[in-house]
Order: sequence, then structure tokens, then C-alpha cells
Amino acid sequence: MLRVLSLLLLFSFGFSFELTAFYNPNCGCCHKYFQILESKGFKVKRVALKPREVLRKKDELGVPIDKRSCHTMVINGKFVEGHVPAEGIRELLKSEKARGVYSPHGVLSGWGKEEQVYELIE
Repeated sequence: MLRVLSLLLLFSFGFSFELTAFYNPNCGCCHKYFQILESKGFKVKRVALKPREVLRKKDELGVPIDKRSCHTMVINGKFVEGHVPAEGIRELLKSEKARGVYSPHGVLSGWGKEEQVYELIE
């Protein structure tokens, strides 16, 4: 409970959380999505990798194979997979059980935007 209250206080005072984004620099949608997250108060540290290195990072983090997308981000030791909306990332940070969150790749992702749906992964 104390952890949830602490997170709520940090969000309400505009504290920004840093995501580390592992991505293929040739992907056009990732850059736009990272900018959206930054406009919503997140810091995004970009780490450009070769495609096979991105896959290796997903393996290390335990991202389920059927939930993988073009990039993987990490925040507080948890993974963010796909174009998860900002509220999905905030929900992940509040959850004590979830080890990650993902959004399925859809039309909005292709344009670099946030998807509307997301799922916490335990």
C-alpha cells in the first residue's frame, strides 16, 4: 500500500520515470511512439540494437513469444512491450504482481501512436 501511495505522489508532482528502450533504429514507428511518451512526462533512454540483439534482450526479460513487438522497454526492472498507452505503463508501476505490460501491434502502432488496449503480464 505504501508503494502505491508513493507512486501516486510522484506522478501527481510530475516526477518523470525513465524507460530504457531497446529498438531497431530502422523501425519508423518507434521514434514517434517514444516522443509521445516523452510528451506525457516519461524520459526515454534510447538504445539502438541490431534485430537479433533486440530478440536476445526480449529473451533475457522473459517477454512471452506471442506478445513480442518491434521494441522492448524496461522500467523499474519490468518490461513494456509494444505501443502501450501511458496509463498502461502507470498501471504496471502500481502493480506488485505484474512483470510486464504489452499492447498488440495494430493500426495505431504502425503510425507510431499508442494502442488503446494493453494487458499486464504476471
